This record gives sequence, structure tokens and C-alpha cells, in this order.
Amino acid sequence: MPSSIDAPEQTNQLTEVTNTALLDQTVDEVFGLMLGSPVTVSDHEVAPTNVPITLTAVIGLAGALSGGYTLVVSETTAKQLASTMLGIEITELSSDVYDALGEITNILAGAWKSKIPSLHAACLLSVPTVVTGSHYDIHRKNTAFRMARSYWFHDAPLTINIYGEWPS
Repeated sequence: MPSSIDAPEQTNQLTEVTNTALLDQTVDEVFGLMLGSPVTVSDHEVAPTNVPITLTAVIGLAGALSGGYTLVVSETTAKQLASTMLGIEITELSSDVYDALGEITNILAGAWKSKIPSLHAACLLSVPTVVTGSHYDIHRKNTAFRMARSYWFHDAPLTINIYGEWPS
């Protein structure tokens, strides 16, 4: 894969970017500070059941890393996150849920990239987009890496995917 950075530097960046301990620390800090609720790491990737709806918040990464950061949740998890974040009971999907999910994903992605020196100031984040549906796949071109990590927020699962490549 051609790259504007040398192979050892790219290997170091890959090690930093795919460091699950760093992602776990970021998720724990954000959920602890913002939502006052710890998360636990799942032993395996937890895919939403698509029943009744799955929501995926997508943040684009551009600059030193080109790719994406996604948060995938069930409808139940999305409503729990929004309810906790906003301090009100939310019983149905609404713009409050989409906004809260986009915002928590934006904060997670920003906190994660700020912990990686090579990305801190050299990688931009897009505005979050939230996709909803009952049966869909997010298609992306093949990338240099993909990392998936699942967590439990109370009894609700969520999965973070980070994928990308270094610009040529």
C-alpha cells in the first residue's frame, strides 16, 4: 500500500490507532463523566438484533487518517443513552434520540483521537450522521484496518467500529 509515511511510522500509528486499551479508557471516561454510568467491555462483538430498529452514528475521519468511527446500537440502547444524557424518560425514537446519539459519538471519536498524538491535531472529524433501519449494512471500501469493540451500558449493548487507512 503506497503511503506518504514510512513503514515503521505507519506500523507505530497502526499500533496506536488499534489499541483497544486506549479505546476502552476513552469509552469509560466519556460514559463516566457524561452519563455518570460505567460501561463494561463485552467478551465478544455484540451485533444489534435489528429488532425493531438498529441505529448507527457515523463520524468521518479525514487528514492523517482517512476512515470512519461508528457507534452501533439497538433502538432500546439509543433510547437509554438519550434518556440518561438528557435526564428525561424517552419512550420513542425522536430527533432528541438522533441528536444525543450523534453527540455521544462525536464526543467519543474526539476523545479517542485526542489521545493519539499523530491524530490529535492532524485528523478532522465530520458532523455525525445517524442511519436507522431494520436491515441494513454500512458499506465501505477495503481499508488498512478495522477495529470493533463492544460494551454494555447497563444491560444494553453498543459496538464501536473504527476503520481507515493512511492517505497516499
